[in-house]
Amino acid sequence: MKALGMVGAGAAALTTPVFHDLDDMAAADMGNPKKPWFVKERELENPTMELDWTQIKRFNSKNSANSSNQFYDTNYPNVVTQAIESRKKWMLDDSPGCTLKDNALNDTIGLPTGSSAPWVPSATTPEKLGVPKYSGTPEDNARIVRSALRFAGAALVGYVPLTSNTKNLVFSNGFTFEDTPTGYSDPKKGSVIPNSGMTVIPVTSVTPITSLMVTPSVLGHAGNNLQNRLKGQASSTGSRFLAALGYDGLNGGIGPAPAFSTLAGGGEIARTGGGLISASYGIGVGTDTLVTNLPLAPTHPIDAGIAKFCCKCANCADVCPSSSIPTDPEPTWDLPDYVFSKLPGNTAQFSNPGKKAFWFNASTCRSYSISISRCNTCIASCVFSKMDSSMIHNTVKTIIANTPLFDGFFATMDKAFGYGNQQFKAGIGPPTGTFNETAVEWWTWELAPNGAEKRFFAPDAQ
Repeated sequence: MKALGMVGAGAAALTTPVFHDLDDMAAADMGNPKKPWFVKERELENPTMELDWTQIKRFNSKNSANSSNQFYDTNYPNVVTQAIESRKKWMLDDSPGCTLKDNALNDTIGLPTGSSAPWVPSATTPEKLGVPKYSGTPEDNARIVRSALRFAGAALVGYVPLTSNTKNLVFSNGFTFEDTPTGYSDPKKGSVIPNSGMTVIPVTSVTPITSLMVTPSVLGHAGNNLQNRLKGQASSTGSRFLAALGYDGLNGGIGPAPAFSTLAGGGEIARTGGGLISASYGIGVGTDTLVTNLPLAPTHPIDAGIAKFCCKCANCADVCPSSSIPTDPEPTWDLPDYVFSKLPGNTAQFSNPGKKAFWFNASTCRSYSISISRCNTCIASCVFSKMDSSMIHNTVKTIIANTPLFDGFFATMDKAFGYGNQQFKAGIGPPTGTFNETAVEWWTWELAPNGAEKRFFAPDAQ
């Protein structure tokens, strides 16, 4: 039983920290959130995905498949045109998950049109109030910022110092490092980040599982838009909160958000390419980033056995309608050919070297997602995307974190119990006339406000 991690309360007590007084206990909790007991911490900048920091260089986000998929799929302009026609046809046909009401919800659940998140927020600062700015220890600061962001709706919060390594995760376009005491915006330099003393705060929200259950569909994507609204609200609040304390609260997508969240301990990156898998919430998460000069105790990457599990499980790849997720048994350092532009003379690539990864095809994923107004089928079929109303799911997570012995068995049993949207696979989806009938039932469910689920309120849901 010890090998399975099922060691009972007595053994768990051996790992419980010893506190000498209340101040000692409070300080120990300041810098790090409480995590499930089976989640292990790793050294800073050393996640379970192997990295070669010497190979990681700043990436131009304009070369991503989301921004410039025409570089990688020469038929992409036709895909976009066809998507508009399909959307209209499916509404007229009342296709499940793609009806007028589904589109209406998807188009309105996000942040209102015209909403903005300025790099430098507007706030009533201590200087305006005529009082000194807030001062606390890095551990105190980490606690109060986490409390504010969680109160504002963030599910996961962490802290990643900007070092010579992590600066290379910041996009090369639109962001400039400079020897300046505070960040600012400049028409030529873009968003300016001080060279030293800065920390990135990944702010993560969650897509409701009830939305994942109706993917791939327009209605399913409404859950993704809800997630975007929640993280947008939380990061905007956090930005202004930091400024109101007297510090930088720079708000912008400075780099690949899952990378920063992984380094902060939000989860692990595994088979689904750049997607983060949280030990508490699974893969249906999204992240914004804040940058501040408020001293913050860093949070560490974690090991919950997720990356190892993905080597034995390919459930997400099995249901991927566009075959964009690799089925290889192990990750690799080598970039596949589809990462590179197909246009003559164009040297763009949609992913950077320097990581040992399952290289998912972001281009075919983008093309298929656009063709059906987004997909998310893989997210719904991930073993870690489960409600925790049944104790067995937490038991499985505990065993996975402690031994890979049963990884293949759990992946197989997940399918046997019918989890995920298994009716979809390569070449089968809305474009071929297969829709998710559960989307019709969704409108009859009594849904929780903002899609909140019981797992959101667990004290160790970090």
